[in-house]
Amino acid sequence: MNSKQRVVTALTHHEPDRVPLDYWAVPETTERLLEVLGLQDKDQLLQELGVDVRYVRPCYTEGDYEEQLDGSLHRRLPDGTFVDIWGVVRKRVSWGMGSYLEVVKSPLAEAESVGEIEDHPWPDPRTFDFHSVSEQCYRYRESAIICTGDRLTTRASVFKLAMYLRGMDRLLMDLVVNPGLVEALLGKLLEFHLEYNRRIFEAAADHIDIFMLGDDFGTENGPMISPDMFRRFFKPALKELVQVGKEFDLKVMLHSCGGVRELIPDFIDIGLDILNPIQTQAKGMDPKRLKADFGRDLCFHGSVDVQRTLPFGSTEQVRAEVRERIETLGQGGGFILAPAHNLQPDIPVENILAMYQAASV
Repeated sequence: MNSKQRVVTALTHHEPDRVPLDYWAVPETTERLLEVLGLQDKDQLLQELGVDVRYVRPCYTEGDYEEQLDGSLHRRLPDGTFVDIWGVVRKRVSWGMGSYLEVVKSPLAEAESVGEIEDHPWPDPRTFDFHSVSEQCYRYRESAIICTGDRLTTRASVFKLAMYLRGMDRLLMDLVVNPGLVEALLGKLLEFHLEYNRRIFEAAADHIDIFMLGDDFGTENGPMISPDMFRRFFKPALKELVQVGKEFDLKVMLHSCGGVRELIPDFIDIGLDILNPIQTQAKGMDPKRLKADFGRDLCFHGSVDVQRTLPFGSTEQVRAEVRERIETLGQGGGFILAPAHNLQPDIPVENILAMYQAASV
């Protein structure tokens, strides 16, 4: 089997020749792996690790926004901060071993009316080169292709992106005291993402395998909002996004960190095919129970623990966890093995290599 065949087989709930592999890491980790392994670029690294998946997205063609290290579209302001295509302002924060962009200004934080939401300068999907996706797919034609935007700006999102634009505290209060404003905000986000992704699929759906959405509905202790709030505000938008992928015969994957077990029946109800990242340290996310209760309807992606096992475990503990995940989540297919979030710089290189080596045998 080549990589595409391996992933497609797993997603039809059949066991391929081996479990498919994916790679998620912060840029600093990728650079360290390239240096240690003596490789030139990320493509060589993915080949070396036996990774079966490649990610594609359109190139940005207008304006002065540039891709940052994490792939997000930002432009630098005179004060050294960065503004993205939605108007969210961030600053780069260093934590010793790496850095990240932290929100310092949410452009709709002071909005009080639906009219202010409507008048916000929303990004235009037409500012992207959608034909560039076909070129990327051809380059990776033997791999499984996941279509998604970058984590902060273009990945299809309603909850997380609304928090960036409104501010987390205000948005959560709005769900109770200003539901009309929330509905208007989500409507504008959905409008962009439906058009943006429809244009991608019209250009390249024949070469894409998976459409990936990205929201974070979970905390360590369960959902961030009640299931009733999820069903009222966010489930309808996610359903429309899933449907646009289904129109083009794509499998649809949702990224949501944390304990989201209570929401999984709703994910299945809207037609979701794959759940990522299976944060096993969070409440309700035991792999055995997830597979037993939802494995007939849902595929799983991720699950190798980045909170304890990978940063602090021995190489043998890493290998043992990988074997356990394959035996549990991979039984009967329906599993793509990957870290349960981005590989961070505090994870020893030998543990990263042990994870991929253990899954490749």
